Amino acid sequence: MPLHMTCARLQPLSVSTLTDASFKCIAVCTVGELFGGVERHVLEMASSLQARSISSLFFLFHDGELAAQARQRGIELIILPDSNRFLLSTSKQLAGVLESRNVRIVHAHGYKAMVFCAIARRKYRFALVKTEHGLPEKTPGKPIEALRSHFYHLFDAAATRLSNATVCCVTTELLAQHSGSSTRQARLIPNGISGMDRGDLPPPREFRSKRFNLAAVGRLDPVKALDVAIDALSAQGMPRDVELYLVGTGPCEGELRARAKAAGLSERVHFLGFRRDAHSFIAHCDALLMPSLHEGLPYTLLEAMALGTPVIASRVGGLAEVLQNEVTGLLVAPRDAGALADAVRRLYEDHLLRTQLGEAARRVQQARYSLDAMTKGYLQLYAELQREMH
Repeated sequence: MPLHMTCARLQPLSVSTLTDASFKCIAVCTVGELFGGVERHVLEMASSLQARSISSLFFLFHDGELAAQARQRGIELIILPDSNRFLLSTSKQLAGVLESRNVRIVHAHGYKAMVFCAIARRKYRFALVKTEHGLPEKTPGKPIEALRSHFYHLFDAAATRLSNATVCCVTTELLAQHSGSSTRQARLIPNGISGMDRGDLPPPREFRSKRFNLAAVGRLDPVKALDVAIDALSAQGMPRDVELYLVGTGPCEGELRARAKAAGLSERVHFLGFRRDAHSFIAHCDALLMPSLHEGLPYTLLEAMALGTPVIASRVGGLAEVLQNEVTGLLVAPRDAGALADAVRRLYEDHLLRTQLGEAARRVQQARYSLDAMTKGYLQLYAELQREMH
């Protein structure tokens, strides 16, 4: 099956225009079916590299929101066949495109992308980088889908080892897991974002005046534990003017709607679906809820920090690594609706605390989790790999 290429292309760059590295282009491979943290990561990195006169070439398996936003930014992309039947032929074609462009560094995100890239590497020699964004999650759906996902995860682990890939981890928790494996090397490069200003984002029309507006932004997946947020809203003593806005879609939506209805919260829990103006909800909510069971380093967290929005989060993964309890956010035990409710009530009653947490978090984001710092970390790695390829 032939590859589908878009007409959006960056102009060729001369070597004299490169200021940060001796390479002209980085290939990026990811699924691109949904739009979340991984997709934000690759877009932000591509834009940051573009500002340094380094182009990106995206290989995606879906022509969705990520592809649309990539085209808007002038990023060249190639849509790969989304079928396991074409694993070998697609990998061969992938290698052919890389060789024809003389692209020597490929950055994979996700297990499916890693498998295809590892096979392509047997046809054409290039340096392979993989970023681990979080722990593997169970795939909901039919048994055959779960079995396929399990196969890919096993193949991913083997491909990472056998391809001598460099693994980049966004948190120290993930780094610790990979440092003991037989991978070539593992290093920590935290996610980062550019500065954001609340004044640039209009308040959502859905927010009602004289309400305490909570928001949760992201996929409605089991790992996000948004059932705990609904239970917290129904806790005894919770003020009735507290409302929750769920921005995102996912397999748990029906279950969450039923839970809210059973708790008598249909008028106070709002399901908004995927929104391109999600940043407005983060910027103007009174607090962002992240009751996840595990997390890497979510972009939603960094965006809330950049916007000075107070965060209540589970004490897990990157949430606990980035946030300091009572200083830059409030941390609670996972799956503890009572503790989450107590934290919501605290912020409801204490405007000064909300302001202090938000401002402290904003300073930490600017100092430690900037797009510039993340880009420099990857550029240093790319430069090392480029030298090794010669």
